[in-house]
Amino acid sequence: MADARVGTALVACAALLAGCATLSPPPFATPAPVEATAATDAGDGFTHAERIALRVWARTCDAYRNGSAWMLDETHAVTNRHVVADATVIELTDYQGNGYTGAAAEYAEDDDLALITIEGSFPEHGTVADEEPAPGDELTATGFALGGPLESVSGPFVESRENALDPDGAPIYFVRLLAQEGNSGSPVTDADGDVVGVLFSSDLEEFAGAVSLPRLQAFLTDEESRIPVDASC
Repeated sequence: MADARVGTALVACAALLAGCATLSPPPFATPAPVEATAATDAGDGFTHAERIALRVWARTCDAYRNGSAWMLDETHAVTNRHVVADATVIELTDYQGNGYTGAAAEYAEDDDLALITIEGSFPEHGTVADEEPAPGDELTATGFALGGPLESVSGPFVESRENALDPDGAPIYFVRLLAQEGNSGSPVTDADGDVVGVLFSSDLEEFAGAVSLPRLQAFLTDEESRIPVDASC
């Protein structure tokens, strides 16, 4: 049974996690090595989720936003709609500091999801899970909180619940972990390293919200429903 505090705390899990500011030079993010884990297979001290994670800097006509993303395949990265909405320039940085440019982006009308097409190609990509997490499963969110450095935070999956930001929308995942501004778009992975959701909100204390696996799968398969980001001012 869920913690008695969860019902109250999860309703408060309504803060979007893209950092936003008026125009200025983008903050520099230096990925920091982390202790190797069982999920590491390249011997460089980073997990697979960390190697596919990207820091997003999206500039609009009058502001910029920091967020996170993850590579779906060689040329496409998944993030949140609110990270790239109205973006005129999208720049991405991987865990080694390599830079990529977003050539185009499109988003979902009903879910906080977006797909960025990058120039060039990326050497690694994530795997979308086949099964949803069960309550109590340990999940990990990987991204660039506050613009960096790269960080992974873990906690148990609590439950699927109504989205306080969109009560009429699809249920979302609630996970007991601390997420901050800049974590929007972070991949949420299971014990096998497969992506089960996309982080988008937090109460900035104890709980985070993620777009669910079924909604992510629907977004990725329904190409016709995606809306192009208007890059003009």
